[in-house]
Amino acid sequence: MHPAVRISDIGLYLFCPRLVYFDSLGKLPSYSSAKQILVRSLVLSLLQKDDLEGQLKDALQRLEVELPLIYEMEPGEFQVALQEVYGEIGSMANGLCGQMEKLIPFEADVDLYSQRLGLSGRLDRLAPGNTPSIIRSGRPPENGIWKRDRLVLAGYSLLLGEKGNTKVEWGQVEYPGLGMVRRAPIRSTDKARVLRLRDRIRLIKSGQLPDRPEGSPCQSCQAQQLCEMRHSLASKFF
Repeated sequence: MHPAVRISDIGLYLFCPRLVYFDSLGKLPSYSSAKQILVRSLVLSLLQKDDLEGQLKDALQRLEVELPLIYEMEPGEFQVALQEVYGEIGSMANGLCGQMEKLIPFEADVDLYSQRLGLSGRLDRLAPGNTPSIIRSGRPPENGIWKRDRLVLAGYSLLLGEKGNTKVEWGQVEYPGLGMVRRAPIRSTDKARVLRLRDRIRLIKSGQLPDRPEGSPCQSCQAQQLCEMRHSLASKFF
């Protein structure tokens, strides 16, 4: 029986299939910036619709103590992140004040697994209406959400749909630094593609190194050196 493919593996594959290979070998460094960790923790601390700025300031004081006990972060980087986020709290609260109906009540860090689908994942937020919600630190496209996020949401919708024996029709992406939440419909074509990607990822995890796709962002890739070393071993199965 194949081990479950993680939804995060699908995100890696869409960035570059070779990242899945290196991650399966345990050679891909895992890194989130102090600011990413802080902002994610901050937005998940909001439990009420009123006084968002007060809630965020109180949570920031608490997280200043708690997060260094949980995550390994450079003290200097964390202090810079704290100062930056404190300066952004006002705009964050203003942006989110009209979005809270989409965010609470909620369940955070929801572990999902399906043996039948061969998928697993940890969802950032299960929002009202059984809506899968993921948190991103970057910027959204001009309209809608990025293709990679659309497929990640489709993967979570499959898991939630099987768990609850229901159809999940919408997903959303949170951009807390911008005070923004963007909803998107879950497409059947995206769900079908997720299952095809699952099968390709299984091949990679079995030890088959995929080709490096044209147009991959190699110059900014954390696995560039590993990838160059393996270049002569690349197989041609895609």
